[in-house]
Amino acid sequence: MSSKRVHYDSALKRKVIVYAEEHGNRAAGRVFDINEANIRRWRNDRNSIFSCKATTKCFTGPKKGRYPQVDEAVLRFVNETRAKGLPVTRQAMQLKAGEIARTLGIEETKFKATKGWCDRFMRRAGLSLRRQPAFCPQLPADVKQKAAAETCFKRCRLAGPLDAARGAVLWEAGGGGDPSDSEAIDSEYEVIVIT
Repeated sequence: MSSKRVHYDSALKRKVIVYAEEHGNRAAGRVFDINEANIRRWRNDRNSIFSCKATTKCFTGPKKGRYPQVDEAVLRFVNETRAKGLPVTRQAMQLKAGEIARTLGIEETKFKATKGWCDRFMRRAGLSLRRQPAFCPQLPADVKQKAAAETCFKRCRLAGPLDAARGAVLWEAGGGGDPSDSEAIDSEYEVIVIT
């Protein structure tokens, strides 16, 4: 018998169960090189092993929650909220699930929207909590002009804040600092007057 933990598919389990029913658990364990305790457990789960697909290796529990109508409603809520560009938290999902359960008449003793329920629901639905991109509102025109002027300051390598340069006339330092230079006139920031 192997000491490694192995998952057997249902087709092999069926063969072992049929053999064990005819010859006994120990004989089946020797023939198939499987631990006798596994064979006893498989024989107890005979109905589920014979009713599933032949490729199934283990029974990990239901793929649906105990209350699928709650899952569907919470998933709809999550999709609608995300479509609006709003973030969805675990607490919001739990509150919504509790609210939906109350409207469906499910007792609080039977269904509790705990953190564990939320984790399992997210796994079933294929959801994940992701960081919401920062919402950036449209900037006013005067702020855009001030930002463009600060960018020009940086390009011209001029030091000093804009507030200290009131009334000054600055030329882009392209060709030699001369404002009549044709290269400086054709540039993107030809002359900036700060008032």
